Amino acid sequence: MGENMDQVSRLLFSEAALVNEDELTRLYIKMDYRKAEQLIIAAIDALSEALAAAEVAYNSNNDQYLMAACRNIARASRRLGLDQLASVARDVRIALHQDDDVAAQATLARMLRLGEPSMRALWDIKAIQS
Repeated sequence: MGENMDQVSRLLFSEAALVNEDELTRLYIKMDYRKAEQLIIAAIDALSEALAAAEVAYNSNNDQYLMAACRNIARASRRLGLDQLASVARDVRIALHQDDDVAAQATLARMLRLGEPSMRALWDIKAIQS
């Protein structure tokens, strides 16, 4: 107990976004290039809106709205090959359903932290394919 407690460590979290490029390739194979591009852009927009909605719902303490936002995040993420983000969105919903506030807050923070790099990774892949 005589330890020096004058210093506080600050943890900086970061995660690499993983994109299942096979899923994107399947989209391009299933439909023509233009339709696939439109679908991907629409899904990225939906994902962006759902991530913002999740943050608003959390800040306003609205679990119903947060559950809906996480459902939309999971749906858009799966469509875009963002399996990791879809899984974390599902985990947030499970924690909310189980009334586990600590787990919900932790997984929500992870989901929000993963959201932007995931979208950036998609745009990078789109730029390479164009």
